Amino acid sequence: MTPGKPAWVVLVGAACSLVSARAPAAQTTGTVDLGISTVRYDGFLASGAASLTPAVRWESPRGMVSAHGTYLRFESGHRSLQGLVIGSIFTPATSHWRGELTASTGASSYAHFASFWHAIAEARVHLLGDNRGAWIGATGGLTSYGGPGRPVAAAAIGTWARRGELTFLGSASRTFVGDTAYTDLASSVHARRGSLDLEADLGARAWSRGGGRGVYGEANATVILGERTALVVAGGRYPTDPIRGSIAGRYLSVAFRMRRAPLRSLPARDPRAPLVDERASSGSSSSGARLEIKPDSGGTTHVVVRALGATLVEIAGDFTDWQPVGLRHVEDDVWEAVLRISSGLHRVDVRVDGGNWLVPSGTTRTADDFEGEAGIFVVP
Repeated sequence: MTPGKPAWVVLVGAACSLVSARAPAAQTTGTVDLGISTVRYDGFLASGAASLTPAVRWESPRGMVSAHGTYLRFESGHRSLQGLVIGSIFTPATSHWRGELTASTGASSYAHFASFWHAIAEARVHLLGDNRGAWIGATGGLTSYGGPGRPVAAAAIGTWARRGELTFLGSASRTFVGDTAYTDLASSVHARRGSLDLEADLGARAWSRGGGRGVYGEANATVILGERTALVVAGGRYPTDPIRGSIAGRYLSVAFRMRRAPLRSLPARDPRAPLVDERASSGSSSSGARLEIKPDSGGTTHVVVRALGATLVEIAGDFTDWQPVGLRHVEDDVWEAVLRISSGLHRVDVRVDGGNWLVPSGTTRTADDFEGEAGIFVVP
């Protein structure tokens, strides 16, 4: 967590990652960031700080829980502590709609005189399309600055779209915290290419009563150094957050991230775990699974898997919300399903005879978000 990063960034990021259904299985990951920062809060002089940020995150296609804390030690000797826990659950996706309920609670303190806590909940309804979507939501809760809680209420709308490895998001929100009121217009873009992960946020606060105003923006880059390590560089300007109690300011930070191996949960409903390399499956019928994609003129796509000696073949991909879909036996070693798959880039895995999920031949192997692999194919 960068110094003072608004809570809406965390909530929007969590929701978008789940709505886009890229999480292939239930996963638990943990990270620790060790970094240095220079921070200039509005009305104060710039100050250097050392930071320690541990975090843990569990997520599945139906929900997410994350918790993290940030310890900042300023050159003045003062220290700042922040903690945040967020949980989201999703209703099963229909062809176009999905519901979401998110709860967030956290606290922060600076030196020996400033402390905040908050507890809020948000309900959203998502409209889902092919690599795009929109949502509308309402938030309610309490926040406190060393005294009785003040009511929090907000309404927001947003939209997102994904094109290849780029994800775009825009939102507008109106927030009331006690007698403070403000409107945020925000946008972000996320891109991933090889070992480099980039994200940029740009927004503006207007129609404000006690919440500040103006344009703000942040950017961060994560460079993967090894299997368990990364370098994170971030900077920019963020607005005042009356819910969490942070003051508007500017910052620049550099951190070294250490990540523990993900702990894969293996419930019966999990469509993709464990995931193995098909090249290591010598002697099993799974090693011969080959995928062929045959679009037709009617808007549907024939998904064909050739699996030697198979008695059951299933696929799971972003186009099935990562739920297993059984294929029909056509002839000999040929299995087929006719599905509606949008044009563009898609991820998929194949399972034969109830075994492990694997990357089928005939696709391009790529890493997923949890150190597993999936196959990539393109529908024209």
